[in-house]
Amino acid sequence: MERNGFIIRYASLGDRIRAWLGGTAAWPELDAAVEQSAGDNIFFTPWMQRRALEALAEGMLREEVLRNWLEQYPEPGPAASGKVCGVVAAGNIPAVAFHDILTVLAAGWRPLVKLSSKDRYLLPVLFPPGTGAEFRSSADGWRVDALLTMGGDGAAEFYQEQFGGIPHLIRAGRFSAAVLTGNEDPSALEALAGDMLLYYGLGCRSATCLLVPQGHDLSGTMAAAEAFAREHWGRLGQDNHRKNRAVLTLSGEEFLDSGTVIFRNLRKLIPGAQEDISLCRPWDRSLRVGEVWYVEYRRENELEKFIGANLDRIQKIIRNFGSAQSPSPQDWPDGADALDMLTRL
Repeated sequence: MERNGFIIRYASLGDRIRAWLGGTAAWPELDAAVEQSAGDNIFFTPWMQRRALEALAEGMLREEVLRNWLEQYPEPGPAASGKVCGVVAAGNIPAVAFHDILTVLAAGWRPLVKLSSKDRYLLPVLFPPGTGAEFRSSADGWRVDALLTMGGDGAAEFYQEQFGGIPHLIRAGRFSAAVLTGNEDPSALEALAGDMLLYYGLGCRSATCLLVPQGHDLSGTMAAAEAFAREHWGRLGQDNHRKNRAVLTLSGEEFLDSGTVIFRNLRKLIPGAQEDISLCRPWDRSLRVGEVWYVEYRRENELEKFIGANLDRIQKIIRNFGSAQSPSPQDWPDGADALDMLTRL
């Protein structure tokens, strides 16, 4: 599709999503997809799905945003239309592969999408027949010219083995960390709670690790987290909390408990980490839904040491709270520009 037509099409999609969210336009197919997704995946509550769709509409699907994004790249030539890019979608947050599919289409390529069994309904509604996207339940037998994947370390290893011979961006597990100074007011902590707990903390942009000054009083952060969890996590949050608390209590681990969310001091869990913050590698340890790490830092240089030790696994360092879960098109997973890769092939 010619670039201006592409921009108009997806700006119009943003308008349609916003109208549906605002209750001023019917969209029966999306209603059904949300209901089916909520039935299939306990983490995809209707509210969480609506928040994900709102983030897409506001952060990516506005005409000025699309124009500013695409003006950095050459328009696709005729040869691009014959190329196929495989997209392996994750199922951790609703419609998480939307950005990858949009990117492939912006490059003039055809996306062949393996849907996650945990998120099968939303993407085919957002990219219906006629957009060029094709959806499958498996990647078996794929013959593609390039590959974009997302998921955990195991999935990354599998796709590297299967498709390592073609151009690819194979993303493994990542985490995001929020830096607190100790001067945050209640509104900032409320925004931080959303960065931590939206989508149950399952996204790579979720602030599942808090970097806090040594001796920092976490009570305000915990109160904000508890308010968010009680309003938006419902029974699922309470059920997870009971299990998490029981496991940690029986194992004798120290933790802070907001009532629904558990906070664990990573420096106390790792031998030597009290002296050397670079030993704190959150992605290398198990973190259950309903838990958040925190790491105390003594000086600014310890922050840099932590970041350096985890650089290959950090998705985002969050200092301005409230926007972590609303990425723009330029906010690439793993920092790797997929559109640049495809337009160069």
